[in-house]
Amino acid sequence: MKRNRAKRRMRALFREYSDSLKDGTYIFVAKAGLFDSSYEALKDDFQRVLSRAKTFS
Repeated sequence: MKRNRAKRRMRALFREYSDSLKDGTYIFVAKAGLFDSSYEALKDDFQRVLSRAKTFS
C-alpha cells in the first residue's frame, strides 16, 4: 500500500516537471521519509534535486 502511494506521488511529480527537463533517463529512489512528507515538501525537494543536477532545459 505505501509502496504504491510512493510510486504515484513520484510519478505525479515527474509528470509535473517532465516538460522542462532535458532528455535523458531519470531514476528516482523513494526513501522512508517520502511516506510522511507533504506533497509540497516533496515538490520542493524534487525541484531542488533536479536544479542541483542541472537537468532543467
